[in-house]
Amino acid sequence: MTMKRLKRIFTGTLPLFLLLWAGMMGILWGLSGQKLKGEVQFAVQSACQNAESYYQSVWSGEATEARKPAILASWLGNQLYDYDGIVQFRFYTADGQELARSQLTNSRASLPGTSTLDWYLWLDAVLSPEEQVELAQKLREEPSLRIFQALPREPDMESETDALWCDVVGVVDEERQIVYPKTITYVYRGKEVTMVDTDSSFFEGKELTTMRFEAVDLFSALTVRNASPQEMLDQWQKLEKQVDLLFAGIDTLPDNFSSASVSSNTTCYPLSDGTLFGYGFSYIPTHRIIEELKSTALFTLLATIAMALFTDHRQRRAIQRERDFARAAAHELKTPLAVLRAHAEALREDIAPEKRDQYLDVVLSESDRMSALVGSLLELSRAEAKGAAKKEPVELAALVREVFAPLALPLEQKNLQLQLELEEVSLSGDRARLEEAVENLASNALRHADPGGTVQVSLEKLGHRARLTVYNDGPNIPSEDLSRLWEPFYRADPSRSRDSGGTGLGLAIVWKTVEAHGGRCWAENRPVGVAFVLELPI
Repeated sequence: MTMKRLKRIFTGTLPLFLLLWAGMMGILWGLSGQKLKGEVQFAVQSACQNAESYYQSVWSGEATEARKPAILASWLGNQLYDYDGIVQFRFYTADGQELARSQLTNSRASLPGTSTLDWYLWLDAVLSPEEQVELAQKLREEPSLRIFQALPREPDMESETDALWCDVVGVVDEERQIVYPKTITYVYRGKEVTMVDTDSSFFEGKELTTMRFEAVDLFSALTVRNASPQEMLDQWQKLEKQVDLLFAGIDTLPDNFSSASVSSNTTCYPLSDGTLFGYGFSYIPTHRIIEELKSTALFTLLATIAMALFTDHRQRRAIQRERDFARAAAHELKTPLAVLRAHAEALREDIAPEKRDQYLDVVLSESDRMSALVGSLLELSRAEAKGAAKKEPVELAALVREVFAPLALPLEQKNLQLQLELEEVSLSGDRARLEEAVENLASNALRHADPGGTVQVSLEKLGHRARLTVYNDGPNIPSEDLSRLWEPFYRADPSRSRDSGGTGLGLAIVWKTVEAHGGRCWAENRPVGVAFVLELPI
């Protein structure tokens, strides 16, 4: 590929295709965004329904009073995990007293032999934002650390299992079964892994207790699939401010309010028992949309580039064909014009009368030749411009008979035998154009058949196609030329067609006509002679 062609592609065809591709991707982006928005809203609605149901069961007496906040605070923290999003839940009394809220990072743990995750590790109260991000990064790098499950065996027993024990040092609230962890250490794959180690001022002056757990379910909302922990922390903090603002005015709300909000993604409304439920959510749509569209974008981009290259190739070929056509047409017109000029100049001289008549005959002959050429050029132009053929009933056998009937005298003059074997076939097409195509095939056979030879025409029905074959017993055509016979001005024997009166455009017109009808055509050598075959859909 030359630099000139590359420059043409990148300044011509490719930018247009890339613009179309960008427009298409913009539409897909918008549709994906709308779809994602609907999915997120449905997920949030489901989470809220579940949160309310869970709240009712807890407050109905199924859990002890002391554990209610812990249960609610640790629940439903990952509802928008798959959408790079976060949901915050809040429960308040009617006068604005907070009952519980969801946490950014939380955990449930099980003591050895209990098999029940009934201990709650509250990490939001003690971890700094930087430590929250550090913990989330560990959980993202090693997902198996999130759900830490030990086997029921002694701590000193050797094992090849991934996880054994978890030691937590922190402040224990005996009544609430809650631990505020200062350190969390896993025995993991034969080594200790420190998950949390903080110097938070929260622990100043408080008694620290060491506890061993055999199972831990540790979750951070910062561990979503695509966004970084820092991105999610920023989301969480912004959302927290919105929810704080939402509940800041609870004490001023009328008793009969139905709902309140400070943005499109925050809502507060009363529950049946007089308490208030509020929530806020946020998500990062770009990550999910990019993930969903990246394969499509890559495939369509490659397809777009391929189409641009193909289009450029087609355009280049079309331009080259036009140039070749113009060059060939000029060449075909140049010869008779030169002959006309030469004889016209000779007629200006004082020449013998018999030569004058001879020269005038040549002028008339070349004029007729040019007229025929111009007429064929116009016919070919019309055939290309018409495009798809119009639809009308055509009796093809009758059409063939009408075309060959006026050729009786030329056939007789050349001592040619005409054999017609026509099956009655009806199809839908443009009768005038089909007649013109058959006339060109007939003229071609008449020109190239050897004197005293035979022209055979057959028409048969083959399934849903009609096959018309026009055969003459003239000389064979070189195999490398057979496929090119349908090109404008192409002649396997350049002198032959000119001598016999052909313009070099008849078969090109046939090709365009058959193409417009959704058919195909070809030429094939026979043991003696050449057959031209048309197939048209019925």
